[in-house]
Amino acid sequence: MATQSLSVFVCGVTGNQGGAVAKRLLELNWNVHATVRDLESPKAVALEAAGVKLTQGDWEDEEALKTSIAGCSKMFINLVSTWDDFDRERRQAAKIVDIAKESGVKQVILSTSLGVSRTFTYIYLQPGTMLHTFLKVKKDVEETMKEGRFDLCTIVRPGYFMANFLEPVIEGYSEILEKGTWSTVLKADTRLGLIDHDDVAKFTVAAFQNPDRFDGRAIGLASEFLTPQETLDCLGQAMGRPGLNAVFLTEEDVAKLPAGSFDNPYIKGDKCLEHMEELVDIQELATVIPLTSFKDFLEREKAHVKKL
Repeated sequence: MATQSLSVFVCGVTGNQGGAVAKRLLELNWNVHATVRDLESPKAVALEAAGVKLTQGDWEDEEALKTSIAGCSKMFINLVSTWDDFDRERRQAAKIVDIAKESGVKQVILSTSLGVSRTFTYIYLQPGTMLHTFLKVKKDVEETMKEGRFDLCTIVRPGYFMANFLEPVIEGYSEILEKGTWSTVLKADTRLGLIDHDDVAKFTVAAFQNPDRFDGRAIGLASEFLTPQETLDCLGQAMGRPGLNAVFLTEEDVAKLPAGSFDNPYIKGDKCLEHMEELVDIQELATVIPLTSFKDFLEREKAHVKKL
C-alpha cells in the first residue's frame, strides 16, 4: 500500500506505547497530533521537536481534545487506569470517542489488555477485586469504542509488557531486586506472553496501513513466550547479575500467606498469566511484523537496565 501523509491522533505520546506509535508514524511522514498536560516537560519538548503537533490539556479537557483531533482521520487510543478512580478511564473514553466521531475520524485502533476476553469467565477474576475491576473497565472501554461505529476499528490486547521489568514498574516486584528471587503462584512450565511496546507500535502501524485486514478484530499481542525462569535468566544476564531464581509457590504455600495477600494485584496477576498462550496467535503476528525477543529488548534498553 502506498504511503500517504495522513493525520493521526495518538493518546499517551509521553508513555511507552503512545510514544512508540508516534515515532513510527513520524517515520512514515504522517502527521501526529496529541495532547500533553505540560508543554514544557522534557518529553513534550522532544516530541514537538520531532514533529508532533501538541495541544496542552488532558483527556478530560473537551476543548483541547477537539483542537487536537481536528483534521485527523485515524486515532490510536491507549488510556491509563487510575487505581483510585476507575470511572475516570470510562469518562475519558466516552469523551474521546464522541469528539472523534464528530470530528470525522474514520479508523480507530484501541489498545487494552490481553485478559479482557476472560473478564467474566476466569476463576481468579472475582468481582470486587482490583484486577477484575481493572479488566472490566478495559472491557467497557472496548464497548464504548464499538458503540462509536467508526468505519474501521481494531482492538489490540497486549500481553505482559517487557518494560514491566524496568523502573518504575519492577518496584512492584521488589523481591527480584532485593533478594534475586521472584516468588510466584505460576507453574514452572507456564509461558508468559511478553510484549515489547515497540511491537505494539509496529502492529498498530501495520493495521493503520492495512485497515481491511484487521477491521473488526480483537487481536492478542505477544512478542515472545518464556517461562518465569527463562525470563529471569535473560534479565539477570542483562543486569550482570546471573542467578536470579523463580520460586514457585504451592497451594500450601499460598494458604500460609497473610490474609489478603492473594488479593495483591501482583500475586493474583501472576495467576492470571497462566493461559496467555491460548489468547495469542503468535504465528500470525510473525507474518505481520518482526517480533522482538526479550533478550533483544533488554539490549535495546540497556541504559535503563543499568539503573536496576
